[in-house]
Amino acid sequence: MTEPSRPTMRRAWALAGPLLVAGLTQITVNIVDTVMLGHLSTTALSAFAVAAPVHLVALIVVRGWATAVQVQAARFHGAQRPGAVGLTVRVGLAGAVGAALVVGALLYVGAAPVLSVLGASDALVGPGAAYLRVMAFALPFAAISFTLQGACAGIGATRVTMYTALLVNAVNLPLGLLLIFRAELGVSGAALASLAATAAGTCYLLLHCRNRLPAYEKDADTAHSLAGRLWRIGWPEMGMSGIGYLNEALLAGFAARMGTQDLAAYRIVDNLVLVVFTCLASVSSALMILAGQELGAGRREHVAAWLRTGLRMLLLTLAVPAVLAIGFGRPLMALVTEDPGVTDKAWAATLPALLSLVPFAVALGYAAVLRATGDTRSVMIASVVSDYLLLIPLGWFLGLHAGLGLPGIYLAWTAFGLLYAAMLRPRCRRYLRAPAGLAAPAAGRVDP
Repeated sequence: MTEPSRPTMRRAWALAGPLLVAGLTQITVNIVDTVMLGHLSTTALSAFAVAAPVHLVALIVVRGWATAVQVQAARFHGAQRPGAVGLTVRVGLAGAVGAALVVGALLYVGAAPVLSVLGASDALVGPGAAYLRVMAFALPFAAISFTLQGACAGIGATRVTMYTALLVNAVNLPLGLLLIFRAELGVSGAALASLAATAAGTCYLLLHCRNRLPAYEKDADTAHSLAGRLWRIGWPEMGMSGIGYLNEALLAGFAARMGTQDLAAYRIVDNLVLVVFTCLASVSSALMILAGQELGAGRREHVAAWLRTGLRMLLLTLAVPAVLAIGFGRPLMALVTEDPGVTDKAWAATLPALLSLVPFAVALGYAAVLRATGDTRSVMIASVVSDYLLLIPLGWFLGLHAGLGLPGIYLAWTAFGLLYAAMLRPRCRRYLRAPAGLAAPAAGRVDP
């Protein structure tokens, strides 16, 4: 058993730092595409704005499965069972790739009908569907990449995620410029560049992990049992992420019904929110890994200390980019689009968007601890209830019918975050305060 060490921000940042750099580098791909398509035309930017959330919906299975792999790998690593970590990787890859092939086929076939249902105009459906059909071929590569990154993060090796993201961005930027403008492929060019970049990152990960992840235990019964545990941890993550991305697509549809300028502005602000959220998610992921390792090592008393440290880190992490966004946001928005109407609408929604992340940051801390225990179901329930009790109805009412426009959508996000945190807090504290023998993890239990 490893020697216990005191939870500190320094230890957490050692894991969170590379994840943060990786996350920001990964979303740079999205931001770069937004900037390039914004300079191409407002129509191209709007088509990308309505299609990108649909692609995120298609990623839910592989992302949720990768989270389950990360949780299980962290627990086995804390319990000093490297063979079980290797088996987790093998089972995780098989499940993720199989699911990605099915989802990719559905995305290819259903691209145009889905965009029409979301309210996209005829001018947007064509290029938006072309984007989605290309991205359908990227899903198997993304499945392998997310699963390997999750396994590496679970054992504390987060730098490989950072290096992968840097490589993806290095491929996407020059290739995007070439295909979007020089080859005049527009939105399809952005998708082809993303496909090539994703494939390059996956190849790097396969080479890196081949001799660095532990060998697996050759036990069919254990593999079957592990697949069941991964599913019990992963399906709530898939359901929650799927509903979340679907809601993002619905909110983009609300913005589309406000007007083309509102939709373009929504895409710009959404990228800003994505940057801040990525910073928060990196800290939350590090907290989940550390809490999982402590649980695997049998040190549940350390998890409460990690939660306190994590909440402080989350609020600090939110404050820094928020201040920068307020100080430099408007000039940067002017670089994205030359349409002053789009810039004005985006800037009006910036402060409500940033404020909406305050309660959400607290909720991420509680969710990280619950995920580490394997209780992803409680996280899913809290998210879905908050979505459909507050986020979607309030976003529809305040944005479209109360005349508040995009700020109304972000007021709905604030209400969502408050309820989400309020529902997760008692569940998390109940687990931490219960006697050790009565507080077994719900779905992802590991018996070292």
